[in-house]
Amino acid sequence: MEVEPGKAEQRLCARLKLDAEASAYLVQAMRAGVSSRSAVVLSPKAPQGYVPPFACEDTAAWGWLPPRVYVPCEGERPTAHPDYAAGLYYSLDLSSCWESAALEVVPPPANSLDLCAAPGGKTMLMAARYLPQNHTANEVNAARRGILRQNVLQCGLPNTEVTGLRPDQWAAEGRVFDLLLVDAPCSGQSLLCKGIKNPGCLGAQMVNGNAKRQKGIMLAAVQCVAEGGHILYSTCTYDPDENEKVISYILRRVPGWQAVEVPQLAQFRSALADFPCYRLLPQHGFGAGGFCCLLQKNTIIEQK
Repeated sequence: MEVEPGKAEQRLCARLKLDAEASAYLVQAMRAGVSSRSAVVLSPKAPQGYVPPFACEDTAAWGWLPPRVYVPCEGERPTAHPDYAAGLYYSLDLSSCWESAALEVVPPPANSLDLCAAPGGKTMLMAARYLPQNHTANEVNAARRGILRQNVLQCGLPNTEVTGLRPDQWAAEGRVFDLLLVDAPCSGQSLLCKGIKNPGCLGAQMVNGNAKRQKGIMLAAVQCVAEGGHILYSTCTYDPDENEKVISYILRRVPGWQAVEVPQLAQFRSALADFPCYRLLPQHGFGAGGFCCLLQKNTIIEQK
């Protein structure tokens, strides 16, 4: 028997402009909590030709899966193998891998910064795509920074520094990077689809508070990018206020930036924006979902 959506669920589906069928699917996914799918990304420690020691799905037809990423078959437990403890691969959610697929159109950076890095998934995915020459994994929270440092060491990421500066402190530093990863703190609505309790995540108060914080992070982030460089913005939440509207705010507020098309993600392009950005929902079948948008700094502002 179908369950009538609550007011907060109805509000979210309306803001996402979902039809009745898609709305019912999302509500059911948030209540069932079984949409999570795991993946593993090989670390620099994995020797050439290495294959994970467990059964994996055939992903050849997907078209967007990042390099050195495998998707374990249902029932497999990647973290139970000795190779995991040895740091040959890192386990994470498939939705995080989907978000990093936007890096397909970004050339290898000479230097890069993962601004909100803990526990380290986006840094691992970037290292698997193009081993960084000079990478900084940053996390403000001290406890989470300890976990990040442990994961970086366990997986043997070279040329990687772990730091703990706030976004505004990075902006004040004056350093610029070719690539910034901003996996922004968010309301985490997709956690519901993983079966993780997250009280208040559908409420306007939490969404608005996070959107304000995200805009502040991005206003600092744009000051840390070299000419021609990129920012990959991502979240694990659904509400447009934390996604499309954050990017729209930056594009209006800061001259010289554009959103970049990612052909590999064309099927996921958001209909809620007039610029290229991408959202994953549980009904796509690739995990609990998320959002990503790739931005490029493309204009030199002449000094008068």
